[in-house]
Amino acid sequence: MEESTFSLINNEYDYSTSIPTIEYISYLIYYCDNEYKRFINLIDEDEQKNKELKYEYKNYNYKKLYVAFNVYIGEKSYNNINCKDYESFINAVNGGNLKNINNLQIKLDLNYKRGNNNSLVDHENSFTIIFKPYDIIFARKSNYNEQLMNEIENNINNILKKFPKANSIFCTKED
Repeated sequence: MEESTFSLINNEYDYSTSIPTIEYISYLIYYCDNEYKRFINLIDEDEQKNKELKYEYKNYNYKKLYVAFNVYIGEKSYNNINCKDYESFINAVNGGNLKNINNLQIKLDLNYKRGNNNSLVDHENSFTIIFKPYDIIFARKSNYNEQLMNEIENNINNILKKFPKANSIFCTKED
């Protein structure tokens, strides 16, 4: 079990000068989908480990609370699309649904409980990336400072930093 300390984390990063091409967005979604699946596996392994134990002896590192992954594509025609994984996103791309959109939102929620069955503590972790024209924001909200979630935040930031960038009359940033 990794060490974690209670700490309200509300980090926000502005990537508004980034150019969100399909290739870069696809890689970001691929990464988030893999993290989601890896986290589900941690929950399943933890559940399996505690399956045979009596109630009072169950001790969880990752007991499922609320875990979700969603890619929301806001189309100009208001025929909005929700993709629950990388494959459905690629199907939307191949169907021509990622052209001239209003916005795109990637939401990764990795909430779980940790501790003895009698005193479980909620760990809330939300990662949201919103793409709008000239307004691209990545936000992380957590109630514990823990290595796994810090790594996910760092990896998402590193992916976003690789997007091509351009200053415009609507948004100019110095690096």
